[in-house]
Amino acid sequence: MNDDFLMHRHPLIKGELLDAYLANGWYRYGAHIFTIKTFSEAGREYDVHWLRYNVDKIDLKSEHQKIITANSSFHIVIKPFVLNQEIEDLHDLYYDSIDFMTTRTIRDLLEDDERSVFDTYMIEIRDNGLLIAAGIFDAGAESIAGIKNIFHPAYRKYALGKMLMLLKYRFCKRTGLKWYYPGYIAPGFKKFDYKLFLDKRATEVFDTENKNWIRFSAFKQQNGITL
Repeated sequence: MNDDFLMHRHPLIKGELLDAYLANGWYRYGAHIFTIKTFSEAGREYDVHWLRYNVDKIDLKSEHQKIITANSSFHIVIKPFVLNQEIEDLHDLYYDSIDFMTTRTIRDLLEDDERSVFDTYMIEIRDNGLLIAAGIFDAGAESIAGIKNIFHPAYRKYALGKMLMLLKYRFCKRTGLKWYYPGYIAPGFKKFDYKLFLDKRATEVFDTENKNWIRFSAFKQQNGITL
């Protein structure tokens, strides 16, 4: 197998096992776990750099509070993930409004509909009963992996994708989890830069050569990039 893309299959990827995979630069792929070093988009190849937030070091600023305030009238619930037609309908609206590639359905994305492999949760944001946003994440013993954020395009002005990141962070704080893994960035591919939204000073980047995590500021300096 090409060591640029590796995949493992386990009957259970929960608790400390999920933590261990995330801490070594692996992430969910359907009902499996994978790692990757590069990806291609529109004929160009980008380097992949896995991220995590140290939850206790995140310092929310006024821009974060503005988003929280803007969404304060909506009803928010966090619960174990259950696939249903309502979330697939919301994903259809979201899918038709974006300009990048993603799976056509939530079922295709997760594959683990019964939550038998991963311990998956969903954040629901509703406006007078209407599901306007949903954030999906997997929980381990001391970490979460943010899997997907979707929102109704008519509510774009509320920055619901960023609100869902804030809600995942607050879930970690409330439940005493140490790490929030939002996925990866790819310098030069700006559509992933939002994953740094919470706090770059609390962000760490996985060093694939030395198999350890370094501060985002050190990563920028080493690679001569501006993000």
